[in-house]
Amino acid sequence: MTTRVIRIEGMSCGHCVNWLSQALAKIDGVETAKVDLEGQQARVSFDEVRVTNEMMADAIEKAGYSAVEFIDAV
Repeated sequence: MTTRVIRIEGMSCGHCVNWLSQALAKIDGVETAKVDLEGQQARVSFDEVRVTNEMMADAIEKAGYSAVEFIDAV
């Protein structure tokens, strides 16, 4: 399991957090997706064999937001 922090632009409320959490959780291979409105980021744990940064960025963009940066979590 791999965990990455994704910096996200465009979130402004609790609805954004819920909407984005659901969008990321729908990706086959994502185990958890915790979205932080204040930090403007998501912490996602996923199977790196089945999920790519591009897949997560696509889900974020389809939900109406922008994935700015992917950072490997320690």
